[in-house]
Amino acid sequence: MEIPLNLSVGKLVDRPNRFVFTGIADGCEKRWHCPVTGRIGLVGSFSDIPCLFTPANSNGKRATQGTVEAISLNGGKDWIGINQNRINGWVERLLRQNAMQSMVDSTGCDVRHEVQVEDSRIDLVVENGDRCTFLELKTPTRDLLLVPGDSFTRPPSQAYFDRGLRHFKTLARLAQSGNRTIVALCFMYDAQPFTGPKRDKWNAKIMDTIAEANSCGVENWQINFKITPNSLKIVNYFQINYKTSH
Repeated sequence: MEIPLNLSVGKLVDRPNRFVFTGIADGCEKRWHCPVTGRIGLVGSFSDIPCLFTPANSNGKRATQGTVEAISLNGGKDWIGINQNRINGWVERLLRQNAMQSMVDSTGCDVRHEVQVEDSRIDLVVENGDRCTFLELKTPTRDLLLVPGDSFTRPPSQAYFDRGLRHFKTLARLAQSGNRTIVALCFMYDAQPFTGPKRDKWNAKIMDTIAEANSCGVENWQINFKITPNSLKIVNYFQINYKTSH
């Protein structure tokens, strides 16, 4: 199952700040929006890195000329999607097409997005009568790139950290109430199976919370996508069982 895309090819020159890439496309200098405000994997320099971007509407008043959707670390042979804002909409479309039946059979179900539950906003809910499957999607780009599981560094903000804790605690309570709950790690490239980070002082609390959620029935899945200028498709998806204590 594929989602059609219409992305343009360019080349990055620099990342002058966390919101902007500069680059070249069709022989012209460009300024593109960077959808990741923090670190992107272990990439130190963005000079001469191929990219895929969505051009901005020529009639708009944007400060940039589009948004970078993916980069390539091997000269354009393979693409690594970096726009986390896309994932929820793409997974919703695929669920409506029942494209991940082994994970969630969504035949004849209602799929809703951004559902408020207690003090958390859950990404997607698949409703089948009185039975619900709640899905929270995570798209790591800050620490996990190409080889997931090496380490997690300090969270980018306290708000980010607290939001993650709330999500897992809410999903745990939903699971205890008889609902099915899933946390899906989504990679816009063919990532290795996630094995879990090394436990350290920064992530001990979140890892303990995840372990407690898992004991309540929260499932962990991984979805790998392949992105090209013309399409996004699922490469593989599978349940994962990674260690939360070392």
